[in-house]
Amino acid sequence: MAPKQRPRAPERWAYAYQLDPPQPEPLFAKVKMLLRRARLAARRDGRLWTGQMVKDAHITHILVVTDAPHEIRAVDRAIDAELKRLKVGFAITGPARVSLPRVMPGRRARRVG
Repeated sequence: MAPKQRPRAPERWAYAYQLDPPQPEPLFAKVKMLLRRARLAARRDGRLWTGQMVKDAHITHILVVTDAPHEIRAVDRAIDAELKRLKVGFAITGPARVSLPRVMPGRRARRVG
């Protein structure tokens, strides 16, 4: 009898917008709304797409994790357009595959570090 194989974890990819110099939080109300809408739309379609703004002293990032990195998404075009409208300098990294620990239903992920 063949050993049972665990189901393969879905692939996840991350990419980031890098906004330089750091920008004030109130400037990004529309970008945050776009991130929320994209997350909800992906969830409705059974897909993964989540974005988070992270600000530090030197740069502001918009970090995105998705299961479909090569799809040209309307949200990416909308974010690009909004950043250009705000005249914010930005660069986008290419997607990189990331490994996330598998979490069993009803259990919390173990903290590392």
